[in-house]
Amino acid sequence: MAEQKQQALQRSVDDLVTGIDKSHLMPMRKSAFLAMAKCCDLGTAAAYQQCVQRAGAPEQRASAVMQQELGEFQQRLQRAAMACQDEVKDYGYKDQAKMQGAFESCVNGALDKHMKLLPTIKKRIEASF
Repeated sequence: MAEQKQQALQRSVDDLVTGIDKSHLMPMRKSAFLAMAKCCDLGTAAAYQQCVQRAGAPEQRASAVMQQELGEFQQRLQRAAMACQDEVKDYGYKDQAKMQGAFESCVNGALDKHMKLLPTIKKRIEASF
């Protein structure tokens, strides 16, 4: 059960990334590349370099925000799994099957909780554009 929920969460994260990339990042990249092409018309190497950096900055910032949000999400998920391990360990189950069941139940709850966070994360990422 936990494996199915984990796969569903991974698919949802992949869909979130693909959707944001398609709707926001790709158009930003296109604009940046078109602007960078115009930078070639400038007279000096220094002016060209500044122009290229300015043109690419918005997409770089947006990508950084997305990577930060996804990194924080992954860290939270890892901390939740470790908390489940600690919780099971603290109960001191003698029966391996009960211990495994308690761990899976805890992890399933954590996966459900984190699945519900994805719309909020998506809104935060999109708000940064």
